[in-house]
Amino acid sequence: MSNTKTKKNKKNAVLFKEMTMDMKRAKIMVIMLIINLVLAPIAVGFFIGIGTAGMQGALSYRVLAWYLIAMVYVEATILLFITPAITAGSVSLEKERQTLDVLLTTRMTPWEIIKGKYFSNLLFLSLMVLSTFPLLAIVFIYGGISFFHLIYIGLTLFVFIAFISCFGVFFSTATKNTVLSVILTYIFMLFYIVVTMAVPFILMLIVALLNEYIYYDKEIFAFITDRHFLYGDPLFLSGTLSPVYMIFDAVGNSIGYEIDGTGIQGMISFCDTDMLPHFTERNLLMKAWTPISMIEMLLITFGVLRLSAVILNPVKGKKRKKKGK
Repeated sequence: MSNTKTKKNKKNAVLFKEMTMDMKRAKIMVIMLIINLVLAPIAVGFFIGIGTAGMQGALSYRVLAWYLIAMVYVEATILLFITPAITAGSVSLEKERQTLDVLLTTRMTPWEIIKGKYFSNLLFLSLMVLSTFPLLAIVFIYGGISFFHLIYIGLTLFVFIAFISCFGVFFSTATKNTVLSVILTYIFMLFYIVVTMAVPFILMLIVALLNEYIYYDKEIFAFITDRHFLYGDPLFLSGTLSPVYMIFDAVGNSIGYEIDGTGIQGMISFCDTDMLPHFTERNLLMKAWTPISMIEMLLITFGVLRLSAVILNPVKGKKRKKKGK
């Protein structure tokens, strides 16, 4: 009975320390204040737009849509640049202070240390996202989106910072220098975002070029009468690995509105076009783009954290030698 009680009452010492000591520092309030000050001008511009629309006689939904788009995209950009700076020093700072060896000599496993560092940073970043909810909720007050859509966007931003944070912890574990860890995290995330955004369109371009070649080469492919003979639409789903497309789809599904003839309805707006001729708006995979993207990113996050724990383990090499003997 005593063993079961100790297991149930067991706390992550790293997480407890970070929450009780580091969360009391003034930097948290300062960063929250800076984020809200950056987003505040957008809210002021929104109220100016409301006043202008009121003078014209009616409040256009277009103003609400553009406000939500601007708020979410600007906040996501801020989080993209703040998250690596916060998470990339979580383990490397312990190495520089020479306190990591003390942590490793305790009963805590490397996996528990990684979890403590990761979730302490994630809770801090989640507080920053929650602090911006009053500004996002302005659209909800005016009837632009429902409360469910507001929570949906908030959950998307949470997965976004959770995904970026895991790479900050990984590079912090793999390097001994905090500055190097931060730089590597920024470089990797920018590279990852650019690649995952470009790959779906590059693949569809290759499929389109092949279709054009097959369709116009009547000497060899005279029997082909369809310009979209090759079925390459599923290749576009590789974009679910992109956090940018995940946010775009979540915002688009929340708005569901066409602005100046452009569909702001998420990734499903690419269906029934020359790019995705075989996918319709009823395609379940395209409708569930954001949930699929969330699941993939959470799985990647778990795998990267597990790899960080393996790198942090100081006796991994000794275990392999013992097994070899």
